Amino acid sequence: MEIQEEHTTKEISPDMLDEMEEMQQDKAQDSQEESLLDQMEWQEAYGAPEEVKNHNQHTFLADSLHFASPEKVTFLDEWELGRPLFNLRFLLDIEDISHYYLDAICKKYKLDNKIAGYFRDKINNISESGMSKKGFVQNLNVTRKMEATRQRIKNLNLQKKNRIG
Repeated sequence: MEIQEEHTTKEISPDMLDEMEEMQQDKAQDSQEESLLDQMEWQEAYGAPEEVKNHNQHTFLADSLHFASPEKVTFLDEWELGRPLFNLRFLLDIEDISHYYLDAICKKYKLDNKIAGYFRDKINNISESGMSKKGFVQNLNVTRKMEATRQRIKNLNLQKKNRIG
């Protein structure tokens, strides 16, 4: 048994068609403007979205190895460097002591605690020694690649042995 549907068609004049198209365009424009206003309100309330920077091991290292001065002690032997007059733990203690006793006085007279800054500079001079004599950061990257390659070759050799044997 077939169900027959009765369709009623109403002829639309060209003027009505133009009017309907114009109404649709107005609605689309209003919707677009409303969306833009909502977005602007959101940005005013919460700030513009910030782009998330993705790092790989190379960009991370490039960004993290920037130093203030080029005279760092990278790749120097101990005899080239010499030994520091004070060890790092002593300098850290002196910096803490200068903060403890001098920060209140400096704040009262609206001064910078340059003594603590001096010891911080000495600490940075010792501790920010670049990549060290053995080039740990670079070796880490190379070693990682070599281990991945060795693992891949080892797995391929095992697969070949399993096929043969």
